[in-house]
Amino acid sequence: MRATAFRYRPPVDPVAAATVEIGKVAISVRLSFDGDLYGCRRPPGVVERMEAEALDLLSKGLFVSGIDTPVATVTGAAGHRFVQESAVFQPPGGWVYRGTCGVGASRNGLTLTGLLGYRLEVRAAWSRRAGECGPPATEAEWCELFGAQLASIGGVVLRRASMLSPGTPP
Repeated sequence: MRATAFRYRPPVDPVAAATVEIGKVAISVRLSFDGDLYGCRRPPGVVERMEAEALDLLSKGLFVSGIDTPVATVTGAAGHRFVQESAVFQPPGGWVYRGTCGVGASRNGLTLTGLLGYRLEVRAAWSRRAGECGPPATEAEWCELFGAQLASIGGVVLRRASMLSPGTPP
């Protein structure tokens, strides 16, 4: 049986994201990838459609937990292996987690393999219900102001960014 092999580079923009408000805090989570994956499609197909399928497979079932800690956990339904390498506070309201993601996933005749870098951005800010509250200036203040709300979330399901795979259900 013939196959189409291709190199796949995820978009620079976030692949998946979520926003949630809890209490007086608004939280946004964005996940981006960097690098190349190798794809194979049996039976062969149009490369543009295979890229859309690859993005669907890469972004399927992404879940983030521990966003109130220095070690956020990222998992994916396709069994990606996320390994965090760093967490950096970015004033006034965010953390950026970086690491690697091993991909070895198959679905509907499409196989993706490779190692990507990932960037997980977690931003917290006061929602409109908070009134006139200033942003935190330090990592300790951020944890003091937003930590309880972030801990109460438990986890966040990320959804594909809207520009991904138009017309394909999540």
